[in-house]
Amino acid sequence: MAAKKNIKKNNNNFAIAYYRFSSHSQNEASIEQQKERAHEYADAKGLTIVKEYADAAISGTTSARPQYQLMLSEIEKIKPSALILWKTDRLGRDKCELVWAKKKIRDAGCSIHLVAEPTPDDSPESVLMESFLEGMTEYYSRNLSGNIRRGMEYNAEHGLFNGHRIFGYKVDENKKYIVDDTQAPFVQRMFADYAGGKAMSDIVNDLNTQGVRTNRGVKFSIKTVNKMLKNRAYIGEYHFGDYTIPGAIPELVDAVTFDAVQNRMIQNKRRGSQRTTVMQSSEAPRYWLTGKLFCGECGASMQGVSGTSKTGTKYYYYSCKEQRAKRCCKRPVRKNWIEKIIIELLAELLSDTELIASISVDAAEYYKTNYCDTGYLESLEAERKNVEKKLSNFVKAIEEGIYNDATQKRMLELEQEKAALTEAIEAEKIRRDLCADDHSIQAYFDKYLNSDLKDPETRDAVLEYFVDKIFVYDGRIVITSWLSDDKTDIPFDFLNKELQNAQNEVFDRLVFGSTSQCLDARYRELRHFYFLPG
Repeated sequence: MAAKKNIKKNNNNFAIAYYRFSSHSQNEASIEQQKERAHEYADAKGLTIVKEYADAAISGTTSARPQYQLMLSEIEKIKPSALILWKTDRLGRDKCELVWAKKKIRDAGCSIHLVAEPTPDDSPESVLMESFLEGMTEYYSRNLSGNIRRGMEYNAEHGLFNGHRIFGYKVDENKKYIVDDTQAPFVQRMFADYAGGKAMSDIVNDLNTQGVRTNRGVKFSIKTVNKMLKNRAYIGEYHFGDYTIPGAIPELVDAVTFDAVQNRMIQNKRRGSQRTTVMQSSEAPRYWLTGKLFCGECGASMQGVSGTSKTGTKYYYYSCKEQRAKRCCKRPVRKNWIEKIIIELLAELLSDTELIASISVDAAEYYKTNYCDTGYLESLEAERKNVEKKLSNFVKAIEEGIYNDATQKRMLELEQEKAALTEAIEAEKIRRDLCADDHSIQAYFDKYLNSDLKDPETRDAVLEYFVDKIFVYDGRIVITSWLSDDKTDIPFDFLNKELQNAQNEVFDRLVFGSTSQCLDARYRELRHFYFLPG
């Protein structure tokens, strides 16, 4: 049998201290309190704390604690005579992990000192007491976990708050979700905007520019908004684990709007990213036809690409996705050329007064339904008041002599947020007045009749309203609009069949309308625009 290793204890008055706070327990001493008591203990014992480690809001049941692991890796280098802990459970709540960690600490010549429990020594009774404390630590952890699990299951069964905050809602004293009147209008506007064709990136920019922040106090991102738009809590469904309870949460968004958002997300996923695949820079153009432009040879999406000539001149194209993978023979088309043609065709569409009347009626009704009396303006004004209050507090702090680079930077940010909110408020007032105006349809009619298609926002709105897909062939461009109000599209195979039937005809442009006999009953509402570029 091997002889027991004789461990030499470090002969100095150096000490290190480790603090931990678990977010699951509500009665634990905070890190600040642990630190204060550790220093009192060190002073009483004549020890000098040379380094401190602290893990905040991390459970002791896991060893994946950054500062805990750092302490164990540095203890042999520092060679302290003592490690000061508040209690045994600060080091960990898993018995096996505790035994391993204590051995590593003691093998480094360091003794463990406990502030709120008996400190272990070399007596037999101490060994028994330490084993008992380790067992109690693991028992407490498992018992606490069981109680938490039972409590969460009860909450889930009754649709109660389970620690998951949802933007747009608050939690009342009974742990029920209730509407947050300040945040809810932003959620409703987000859904209405996206269902109406607004790009997700533009929604994110609007929220961040207006100073709206998530529940964690950070700026919105594409990922955050994407997740929110898929969250069925906004139509009243409570979800937690395997529990789903319809109607357990107040509804912020109606089912029709929610379904419209999901359909558009599916369409965008099917079409591919709306963003260019080219590395964007401040000089790089926006490929605004991406998501609408498709290859006439194979039906795949056409995406933005660029190339540089021998002279260093940069050229921009739309290229078939399958051609780039060598599965299609369609040649790329010049970006400026195809976009110029589409703008001309959109302009021709807007010269049709019947079409403009149709879009004007729809637009006016859309804004009345989704933008009026939703509390959005009030929320913007509340946000501006909040920003103004913060600015006022900074002014008071400066008057008291507190001024540095940090306060200057924050004040500049708040001033920018206030300016953006003011601009958004003025725009919303114009929308509200327009909705309330008896002549709102005429106002929209005039707006679209005199549309500037060079304006990206106007151009994108017209493109989204009228156009489903644009197919590019070697001899022509085919634009298909929606079949019906639910935006059912035409199959690519059917479109090619109709083109083959008409291949012997000579035309510059031909429109198939609802009375066309060449289309079967399923597609009578389809309009095709055939364009020969010449």
